[in-house]
Amino acid sequence: MDLSLVQNFFNFMSNNIFAIIYVFAAVEIYLIIAIYYMMKKHEMVLADVSTNLIKGFKDAPDYDSTQNIHEKIQTTLDFINQKITTDQNLKTEFSKNANTISQRPFYSRHYKIEIFASVISTLVQVFPLLGILGTILAIAQTAMGKGAIDVSSLSSAFVLAMDTTILGITFSIIFMVIESTFGPKIERIITESLNFKQIVTKINMTE
Repeated sequence: MDLSLVQNFFNFMSNNIFAIIYVFAAVEIYLIIAIYYMMKKHEMVLADVSTNLIKGFKDAPDYDSTQNIHEKIQTTLDFINQKITTDQNLKTEFSKNANTISQRPFYSRHYKIEIFASVISTLVQVFPLLGILGTILAIAQTAMGKGAIDVSSLSSAFVLAMDTTILGITFSIIFMVIESTFGPKIERIITESLNFKQIVTKINMTE
């Protein structure tokens, strides 16, 4: 392999390592904002479709102002599950309501939330690696430099190595805290969505 190509690659990466880290950070911020709004919309839709399933049932659960949206969703799903478990004939009544619900966009958003959550988790682990990459690039650039290695080149390499490592670790810590905050809420929404899907499947099963 031509060493000039390798050196040019190292030079390019070294000169743009900060831009690369900032691009990854921008992508992470976009994903966090996007998943936040997706979760808000998804939980509202989940509450609506769950409530629509129990239309016409006189003994449907009553909600009070102290319940949050997830408690209302869980109460509704528990009610439906208990009804179709104890009385198979009620499947027909629930099925009429289920047929009026558009489920494809609902499930599509659910899978998109899972994908975004997975990417966010992966990127959190990428930032320390980018910091290490900056350190390696600084060492490689110095080692592959022409002529004797002087103090100024070593100093520049050291500064690059330290700055990229600090920046990578800082972004990793920030996004790790954000991910840990979002994590339980994402898991709850996914669990509720899966429970809803199982209930709709059970309703639509042929007896």
